[in-house]
Amino acid sequence: MNFNSLAIKIASRCNLNCSYCFMYNLGDTTYKSQPKFMSTEVVDNIIEKTKNYIKKYQRKEFSFIFHGGEPLLASKDFFIDFINKVKEIKKELTDVSFSYDLQTNGVLLDKNWIELFKKLDIYPSVSIDGTKKAHDMYRVDHKGNGSYDTVFESVKLLKNEMNFADIACVINIKESPKEMYDSFKKMNASYVNFLIPDYTHDNFPFDKDKTLMADWLINLFDIWISDSKRFKIPLFLGLLNSLMRVNEKTKNESTVLVIETNGEIEAIDSLKACGNGFTKTGLNIKENSFQDIQHTSLGKLYFNDFNTKLCKQCLECPLNEICKGGRLVHRYSKKSGFNNPSVYCNDLIKLIAHIQTFFISCYPELHKKENIEPIKPKEITNYLSAFYKSTNSPYQEELESFSKENKASVA
Repeated sequence: MNFNSLAIKIASRCNLNCSYCFMYNLGDTTYKSQPKFMSTEVVDNIIEKTKNYIKKYQRKEFSFIFHGGEPLLASKDFFIDFINKVKEIKKELTDVSFSYDLQTNGVLLDKNWIELFKKLDIYPSVSIDGTKKAHDMYRVDHKGNGSYDTVFESVKLLKNEMNFADIACVINIKESPKEMYDSFKKMNASYVNFLIPDYTHDNFPFDKDKTLMADWLINLFDIWISDSKRFKIPLFLGLLNSLMRVNEKTKNESTVLVIETNGEIEAIDSLKACGNGFTKTGLNIKENSFQDIQHTSLGKLYFNDFNTKLCKQCLECPLNEICKGGRLVHRYSKKSGFNNPSVYCNDLIKLIAHIQTFFISCYPELHKKENIEPIKPKEITNYLSAFYKSTNSPYQEELESFSKENKASVA
């Protein structure tokens, strides 16, 4: 196995009711049968199985990501006890470096929480969608009230107290990129992870022949790249590194395993957008080891490098080494499983071509020396459209298997 991070769902409920949330509002209702908070017994099993996994696979680095729901609904004692238990196994695993991340909606974030984060070396990230207009369009509480004003103050507090403010932002193309960028500058953000909304081929709300997402991101890229005091945007940095053939050590989705509040072992939770019960494996941390997920149909695909097991269009596309086929959830349809290109395929091609154009303008001699041709999106999309009708992917059966085996549960 190749994972090195656990996303720990320490709370299965949330104090917000974001309409686009894959946990609660994209068709998966399994959270209703989950305990509200993770028990001490589940934590003890996580720590023990982590120790066993690290010893077996000789990991030198391992991270825990406190997640939810909203993790700050749990008590402060939970975090103290959890990290104290990790320190106990660290006595046996002297060569291993542990790190702690936390994803919060920011509503409950205050000085007391931040003091605890500093004491325990927890690295928090806050979910906020840029402007008040974009944020309050979707990120509301259970009474329908927007949460922007509260979260904005939380981000400023985090920056003042910890000297960084890392953000996760779901892209809302109804807001202008300039307004979005300026809002994060106003927050003095250090890092903004712009997230493309999680849709599948079954619920994609846009016209796939149009490139609304690419057009929005291209506008944002041009603003970002011209700013000498820019904050980090990993989406753009990752594509620039790929175009420059730089191997960057990053945490991608196939290196993260999820543990639910009741101890269930799952693949990344964005796949909940694929259907009710989609991520359920029948595995639990009490009886199973982490590596048992490799024996499930989803686990075989998820942990055996889904970035190379692609549909026929992606395998033929000259850009697949850069986009890696896009995110797994964006490839899914009930009809053919993951045997599809990303719903954002045309957007990715156009965005990559634009960033390459910028790169060529910066280093024309390098591209001339390497004989690198400019990407022509229209030629690629026309070719792939014709190719799509002619051949099958060598991984077709594997890519479709999960949908067939779990048809009843994801219907």
